[in-house]
Amino acid sequence: MDLKFSFGGASPDHHHDDGGAPSGIPLPFTTVTPGSTSADLEAAVRRDGALVVGEVVTGDGVTYARAEVPLHGEQQDPAVLGKAARSALARAVATLEGPLAESVRTVVFSLGADSRSAVQWLGIADLGAPAVDEALQRRIGIAAGTPIRIDG
Repeated sequence: MDLKFSFGGASPDHHHDDGGAPSGIPLPFTTVTPGSTSADLEAAVRRDGALVVGEVVTGDGVTYARAEVPLHGEQQDPAVLGKAARSALARAVATLEGPLAESVRTVVFSLGADSRSAVQWLGIADLGAPAVDEALQRRIGIAAGTPIRIDG
């Protein structure tokens, strides 16, 4: 199939006027995309009904990656919530490309009243200054030592 496009007027072999756009008028294309002025990323996990949502977001709110994991079983069980949170974070981080994954500076748990128990289930014992440990690093791909913030 041979396709011909003309953006500045009629093509040389176009012999009739079909009422299309007048020659010389630019098409309504835009190259504006959401951008971020923040270099640091947060990996955040939150509940949304029967889903746990993992997102990688900049400090000014631009989402780079998102993953949803359905909650199965008892939603108040720390093991169920912890597994879903870990999976959502791992999936979101896995979609980032190379250097972006290394730019994650904070992991945020916003799971309501169950945030602390989910973090503890993940093996993080020090809730005074929680941080990603080596075991969690292997599962979610965020560097060991990255601070964890517990909201809720």
